[in-house]
Amino acid sequence: MALTDDAVSGLALFYALLAFSSLHRYGLNEQAVQLKIQALQSLSASVTDEPLASAKAAQHVAASMLLGAFEILQPSEGSGEWLLHTWGATDIIQATQLKDQPHESDAGQLLSWVHYHETVSRFAVHHWRHKSLVPRASTRNNPPQDLQYPPLARHRPNLPSVNPTYAILNLLSEICDTLVDPRDPRSANEEYQDRLKDLERRIKDTPIRSASAETTPEAAIAAELYQMATQIYLVRASQSPWEAAPDFESWIDAAFAGPAKSCNSCEHFFPLLILACEARRDEHRVAIINMIQRTQRDARIRSIESVKNTIQSVWVQQDLHRDDDVLVDYIGIMSAAISSSQTIPSVV
Repeated sequence: MALTDDAVSGLALFYALLAFSSLHRYGLNEQAVQLKIQALQSLSASVTDEPLASAKAAQHVAASMLLGAFEILQPSEGSGEWLLHTWGATDIIQATQLKDQPHESDAGQLLSWVHYHETVSRFAVHHWRHKSLVPRASTRNNPPQDLQYPPLARHRPNLPSVNPTYAILNLLSEICDTLVDPRDPRSANEEYQDRLKDLERRIKDTPIRSASAETTPEAAIAAELYQMATQIYLVRASQSPWEAAPDFESWIDAAFAGPAKSCNSCEHFFPLLILACEARRDEHRVAIINMIQRTQRDARIRSIESVKNTIQSVWVQQDLHRDDDVLVDYIGIMSAAISSSQTIPSVV
């Protein structure tokens, strides 16, 4: 895609690819920064100079995602611009015919990349409590403490996915759009509680293997991890007024006895964070720390430092509540931990 023609969108993708490659190989350096600037300039020009037909729209989206990956790859998570690049890619998809591309096409793979990042970002946005990164237009009509999605990204439909992991992430996105603070009177509404129960059932019923394509062992493990994490998050974040499954705690113990000990590394940061929040005993925390250390030694996986810091912040919050008699505020602890960073973290 970067070498097909000399269109401005193609140049944006070419420079973005070189910038990401330079950063990945040599770390943050002047060449990588200059290439990133050239990619941004070309990306801006492509919006005003070219009609975004499908091919050019795909180049534009790919360039945006590479620039977002550039920000995520930096141990400090950069400036948080990864989220704005993801939103920009989502809006281009919605504004062009690119959204109609079939799942199995090359463009469909690109759409899956965007969909994955945009959906997981909703979890971090749901818990972000700073005023930064709020689009200026949204502050006129919305409270400044809430990070608002751009119009197209906010109203993106969660279409059925052939990928089990993405199907579960669709439900995670729906959870983030549905949840209200357990202290809010609306949480006692019968219709709201029925929606939560329906989400819990749909997560449980989602198959972890694709019915239309062969599922690799790695993909099955990923789907199982996301299914587990999303179930835990729904129960904890809603502080369910109904009884959790009788085997819920034993299921958590099984997760620590299984994936937390057996996985050589963890490239799925969201499940790791959710499972770490359940590490109340010393042996569980040791298992999480050991997994983080194994992941840090795997050169194929990006820096886990920001997720590690978020986990440590969660544990500090939990320890402060340990001697209290009140119910631990799961949403409050998660929000405090995620917002402890200077920039909105990526848990992708």
